[in-house]
Amino acid sequence: MSISLRFLLAAALLMPLPARARQSPEPPSELRGVTVGSIRVERLNVFDPRVLGEDWWPFRVANKLHYSTREHVIRREFLFAPGQAWDELKVLESERNLRANGSFRRVEIIPFKHPDGRVDALVQTQDSWTTNPRFSAGTEGGESFFGAGIEEGNILGYGKSATFDYERVGSKISQAYSYGDPRFLGTRLALGGRYSRGTIGDAARAALTRPFYALDSANAFSLSWDRNLTEVPLYRNAAEFSKFVERRRKAETSLGCRLNDDRLFVQRVEAGWFTDRAQFTPTVDTVAGSLPIDRELSGPTLGYSWVQARYIKEDFIDRMERVEDFNLGNEFSIRGGWMGEALNSDRDRTILNASNQQGLRIAPGRFAIARVGLTGRTAGGKVENGLLTANLNVFWKTNWRGDHTLVGHLEGDFGRSLDRESYIVLGGNTGLRGYKNNSFVGGKAVLLNFEDRFFFEGEWFHLARIGAAMFVDAGIVANETAALTLRNLKSDLGVGLRVASTRSRSGRVGRVDLAYALNGGPGGPRWVLTIRGGQAFSLFNSASTRVDSSPASRLN
Repeated sequence: MSISLRFLLAAALLMPLPARARQSPEPPSELRGVTVGSIRVERLNVFDPRVLGEDWWPFRVANKLHYSTREHVIRREFLFAPGQAWDELKVLESERNLRANGSFRRVEIIPFKHPDGRVDALVQTQDSWTTNPRFSAGTEGGESFFGAGIEEGNILGYGKSATFDYERVGSKISQAYSYGDPRFLGTRLALGGRYSRGTIGDAARAALTRPFYALDSANAFSLSWDRNLTEVPLYRNAAEFSKFVERRRKAETSLGCRLNDDRLFVQRVEAGWFTDRAQFTPTVDTVAGSLPIDRELSGPTLGYSWVQARYIKEDFIDRMERVEDFNLGNEFSIRGGWMGEALNSDRDRTILNASNQQGLRIAPGRFAIARVGLTGRTAGGKVENGLLTANLNVFWKTNWRGDHTLVGHLEGDFGRSLDRESYIVLGGNTGLRGYKNNSFVGGKAVLLNFEDRFFFEGEWFHLARIGAAMFVDAGIVANETAALTLRNLKSDLGVGLRVASTRSRSGRVGRVDLAYALNGGPGGPRWVLTIRGGQAFSLFNSASTRVDSSPASRLN
């Protein structure tokens, strides 16, 4: 079996220095080894009557209508128990698990040491409002959208979720239904499913996973199934130039186990099976030469990963007033597989997905996270659908004339023999806010974003936080065989308004951005207005979201 030398060299670049050589000692704690006495849970509803302004009849009614998260749902996320030795890492992991539940506005675990040497733990949680009508209307990159639906993210306080969504983007309409249970039948199993249908097709997905829910979890497994039938457009200069029908079926299973007992440098291995059948059918709008080639992959997979745990807690990063967890330690993951003809593949192939992430704490409230990744296939000694990515994000909090978070994002995406349905793109919906959606399409790109996010003091009506932003975006796109040159640089600058509900489940930021394109782009004026939920760019791989990657691990 011949594999491209360049592909292997790129994979080698992902390998960091041995994480153990950089391992730091366990965080010191005066409580280390002290026996845990009791664990008391203090649950707060969405509004706290003890807070001035929240003891008001509409808020009291809201509290009565809301099912608070049940105590046993909170307790089942604890990774420590009475009678055990106090373990600061386990306590912090328990906090992270509760925040990952998504039903809480705040989570904190506070120790109280007794003169007799025991330590009690007070677990304080405050619920968020989890029954939410979902409504969105706006524009992004010259394309209007409208959405409506309803979400219940904590059914009867048991932590289960269900949603219904209706969405119209341009002339395309879709409806989607989903259900999630992170602790299926009271176990560590997570069950999820989603079904959607619309004018361009339908899709269904189901997954049952037992993840590595803690750093010292001994094993994990995942089982998933996906099916979709959809009309796929291809873009050129912000307009559709071809479209075809894609029929896709994927199934995947994986079993994993932990390899070592080092809590600060966790190593894991996994093995599984992956199948992917993709069929492409032309329509009357399919341009000659643009129809992808059918593919069928089937075969075993192997994976290896490590996690170096150096977590920090920060707020006012991607969300307002919500604590987010970031791991500044090294995280490495690689998963590959042999997809052979003898195993029902259409030809002999290998698949690979690898990534390496590293953070750096500069000062309190100031840190950076970098990630490199490689994904693709090889067949007959040649690369298929190869993608090399590199990302750097810097966050810098300052209170100069108010509370600010300065955010810098630098990204490079480099494709190699990309599938016809895969492409790298920049535009209003992928980080270049001054241009129409899907304006610049190619096989490689560099994107730079700088944003000053500043936040006004106080909570408005005990319901929302308000902020604003100034930003500059710049990017270059080129074909796979062409060079990235500054004469093709596209850039914009602008200002925006930010609003976030302090009581909703997601705490997601809604934004209104007005951007001005400094260079010419396809069609329309240089002023572009965006009204949209979520940040304008992703921390990782904004420009390559349309590239169909080989499967990464679902277990970590």
